[in-house]
Amino acid sequence: AQVQAGSPAAAAGFQVGDLITDVNGKPIKDGSAVTRTVMLSTGDPVRFTVERAGRPVELVATPERREENDPIAGRVKVGRIGLGLGSSAGDVRHVRYGLVEAVAEGARQTADVIGSTLTYLGRLVTGRESGDQFSGPLGIAKATGSLTTAAVEANPAPSAIAINLILTLTTLAAILSIGIGFLNLLPIPILDGGHLLFYGYEAVARQPVSARFQEMGYRAGLALLAGFMLFATWNDLQKLNLFQFLGGLVS
Repeated sequence: AQVQAGSPAAAAGFQVGDLITDVNGKPIKDGSAVTRTVMLSTGDPVRFTVERAGRPVELVATPERREENDPIAGRVKVGRIGLGLGSSAGDVRHVRYGLVEAVAEGARQTADVIGSTLTYLGRLVTGRESGDQFSGPLGIAKATGSLTTAAVEANPAPSAIAINLILTLTTLAAILSIGIGFLNLLPIPILDGGHLLFYGYEAVARQPVSARFQEMGYRAGLALLAGFMLFATWNDLQKLNLFQFLGGLVS
């Protein structure tokens, strides 16, 4: 690990060369788990276990919210502790999964995506997280373009470009599918989750929900979804600096 001077990581006692093994009591397999936890823990203490000189050391750092320009997501506000995760050639491992192991790993990563989504939504509702991470079609298009460019520039060989593009875009499609599928199951009328909620009520009460109540629910759900899409589009336009561009034209 690399530590920025004056950062929460430095205040917590991190040292160069520390190997993070646990975050909040959970063993980690890769650096993305550390980054994901820190990003969604602004203002909340995060407990780390690091291996230092062959011995475990317990450290606690509280992430600070920082605004940064992500090459894929654009301008976002996320939690950071000033810790740079690095690896040497000897630390990199290539893991090949069998069919059963691949299914289990896919289920684990799906659970991670859903868990991160729930954590973000919960913190957003309680006012502890910024809403600028919401994106709509414009944000997805920008992310696709950025990922495609990165995949092409990673290795100029045609075969490597093809492999990188397939892996990158397939991963993006999987993450989007998980997120959309999860949101579709939320108990909001007009979504599948809302229909399941009505069916559940009908099964318990042994009578259908009144047509009037369903109509009101569908209208409220439609208004909520429309508001969400407008908010996401507003975020995308801000990240694309459209308003700054238009302001420059007027001035």
